[in-house]
Amino acid sequence: MFKFNNMVEQVFLLGLLPILGGSRNVLTAVIVTVVLVIIALLSRLISRLIKTEVLADAHWIFILAFGISLAYVAYLATAYLYPEVYQYSGLYILLVGVTPLTYIGCKDNVSFSNLWKKINIFFVTILIVAFFRELIGFGSILGIELLEVGYAPLSILGKSAGSFVFLGSLWILFRFLAIKGKVNLDYFELEGAELNE
Repeated sequence: MFKFNNMVEQVFLLGLLPILGGSRNVLTAVIVTVVLVIIALLSRLISRLIKTEVLADAHWIFILAFGISLAYVAYLATAYLYPEVYQYSGLYILLVGVTPLTYIGCKDNVSFSNLWKKINIFFVTILIVAFFRELIGFGSILGIELLEVGYAPLSILGKSAGSFVFLGSLWILFRFLAIKGKVNLDYFELEGAELNE
């Protein structure tokens, strides 16, 4: 598999499904990110506690199982606390448990600050996509209707196609700014990224 040396590309491509599925509205984006942060930090803690020399390469299986288990707990908790989020994005909360963001930070050569920086990029990305998807696709923000009676939102942009459109537009904008030198790509580099597959 091609090895991505740019952290933003890893977040956008390897964490694509949670971003697309969890961006139906701003509330869902926040809940998905909170779940991801909890799983990522606990997975990092567990990776520091287990003896990798004893488990060898099998320690990744343990961490992955741990992440999936936490994601399932979050999946059930969301179903109970936020049934409207669960109805449309429950599956993507389960996928948060296997996104690389939850265990890349468990590598010895990736610092906590870089893991946190990567999570922040995920949050900003999913929040921007969710904001425009909810605003244009549903005509609301945080459930508050913004359109007057008689004006219909562009409902197609509230569906999966809309998330692709907004995420793609955001990616094109980022690459354009990077080419123009408006974005310092050094800021987005990840320690040990050449070792991440």
